[in-house]
Amino acid sequence: MTLLAAEKISKKFKDQVILDSVSFTIEEGARIALVGKNGIGKTTLLELLDGKQETDSGVLNRARSCRIDYVEQEKTEYLDFTLLDFVADARRDLVEAHDRLRSLEHHLELHPHDKEKLDELGRCQHIFEKDGGFDFENEIKIILTGLGFAEDRYADRLKNFSGGEKNRAGLARVLAGRGNLLLLDEPTNHLDIESTTWLEEYLKKMNKACLIVSHDRAFMSAVAQLVWELSYSKIDVYVGSFEKYMGERIDRRVQAAHSYRLQQGEIKRAEEFIRRNMAGQKTKQAQSRLKSLNKIKRLPPPPKDGRGPMLKLESSGRSYAQVLRVDDLSLGYGDRTVVKDASFEIFRGDKVGLIGRNGSGKSTLLRALIGELEPSRGSINLGNNVEVAYFDQELADLNLELSVLDNFWEVDPSAEVGPMRSYLGRFGFTGEDAHKMVLTLSGGEKTKLSLAKLLYKPANFVILDEPTNHLDIFAREALEDALREYDGSCLIVSHDRYFLNRVTDKIVYVNEGRVKVFNGNYEYFKEKTALAQPSPVKSKSTSSGQEFRSFKEESKRKAKYKKQVDTTKADIAKYEAELSQLDYDLHHNIPASQWEKLITAGERKLKVENLILELYGKLEQLTEETKDDNVAD
Repeated sequence: MTLLAAEKISKKFKDQVILDSVSFTIEEGARIALVGKNGIGKTTLLELLDGKQETDSGVLNRARSCRIDYVEQEKTEYLDFTLLDFVADARRDLVEAHDRLRSLEHHLELHPHDKEKLDELGRCQHIFEKDGGFDFENEIKIILTGLGFAEDRYADRLKNFSGGEKNRAGLARVLAGRGNLLLLDEPTNHLDIESTTWLEEYLKKMNKACLIVSHDRAFMSAVAQLVWELSYSKIDVYVGSFEKYMGERIDRRVQAAHSYRLQQGEIKRAEEFIRRNMAGQKTKQAQSRLKSLNKIKRLPPPPKDGRGPMLKLESSGRSYAQVLRVDDLSLGYGDRTVVKDASFEIFRGDKVGLIGRNGSGKSTLLRALIGELEPSRGSINLGNNVEVAYFDQELADLNLELSVLDNFWEVDPSAEVGPMRSYLGRFGFTGEDAHKMVLTLSGGEKTKLSLAKLLYKPANFVILDEPTNHLDIFAREALEDALREYDGSCLIVSHDRYFLNRVTDKIVYVNEGRVKVFNGNYEYFKEKTALAQPSPVKSKSTSSGQEFRSFKEESKRKAKYKKQVDTTKADIAKYEAELSQLDYDLHHNIPASQWEKLITAGERKLKVENLILELYGKLEQLTEETKDDNVAD
């Protein structure tokens, strides 16, 4: 049965054509992967199907039986709901029926001979059972457990949850809802590996259609029956598994390029014949050939194969053999220990994956490694000549109110426009894209911009926290290739199994605060641990969770101040060195006869002096803020 059919729909957003006369159908029970480059319009298509946006032309027909569930991006109206109530509200009909049953039961306790209410109770129970009401609460708990929520969080208000937890709650609500067509936008982004594995099995067993935007190749390989590739305002449909799509996609492009070349050759030969014979003895043949040529349906030029950004990681130089050593490390918040007795080493050239369930202690360990959290016991030692670069999955280094180019100038204010534009072009920001406001970028584009800022300055030890979130397949492959070719060391937090298999040669597994090292990629780790089913979610008290969140926010704020102070001091040192050189040039290097150079150097000196004064003012302000924090502490 067809749930939804699109007939020649088109959609344009500003100057970008998202869809151009596209037709498709979604059948009952179909599991469809929607793929395409970042910013191509995948989320726009989901919003068109859900009715949040209107098509410019064409028709979207939904069957009467079609019920669409789509994860709400904004949940402000639900912030005072408990987690359990928020998910249960997806079946408000069952909640209301349950309340009516309780009301009737209470009434009959007081009036046991009320035959009318007794009959109504029987009818309500029959309908409630038929609609799955008696199993509904248990189903919600299965979903919440599968998505990594501890039972003692069920009564927490949604407003107390982190952004990632709210996204998981939204996914749980959609899975529990009445919809028979689910629109899932990057459902695995905030799931750990165990929860992702659980979701794969859940989606395969349920009798619902789903259209899934995802670039998690292992997840799509397990789930998808069809693949829709959105490119050049069209949707190419591939029947079969995700692996089949990856191979057939190449074959189709090769065939399209071959057919185009053949047709272009025929057209050129026909045009040459017409040109030579239109005024000669073969005029009639030339005229006939011209008529035939005008009737040909010309093939479009084959689309260029999608390429990811041209990533390259530059090492800052050779470090000593031992890059990082962690000895008997214990970490915690207040009286609660999160990581206990952790010991491991990273050596020059190691590509290490840091994995574990959400809440297992990965983020705590990472925060200690980058200096935001002091150990309660043990030590963390960086080797000699080790220079660290850190990618934050929350993209805190991006200024949403500035353009792409202005964001990048924060990294190197003295850089010239040409080289800067050229560098950004390697990450996909070409032409006018460099002037886009960061606020308007897609999630994947923001991630690429943050990676561009990180990779601009060489380092020989890179720490990446969920670097593939929101990245399309091409960008993920480019990052994988860059990391494999990088001669420095990496520590990568990721739940992308395909990515971990391609990049890592060592796995550091954090489980309930304990750390274990496996010398191999994710597949090796999986074989050794037989990790198939998610382990029970460890309960955490609400007060401990709140304490952790408060400490986390405070740590982030202090780390931000520290980063700003360090950056400001570095800028002052850089400009003072430039000022010293300018002074020397003005007095010793530039002859008095070269007055143009003297004027230019003098103007630059004045500008640098003003910059230094501004930076000292900024440093003084930051120092005062830091003092205020210390007093408050």
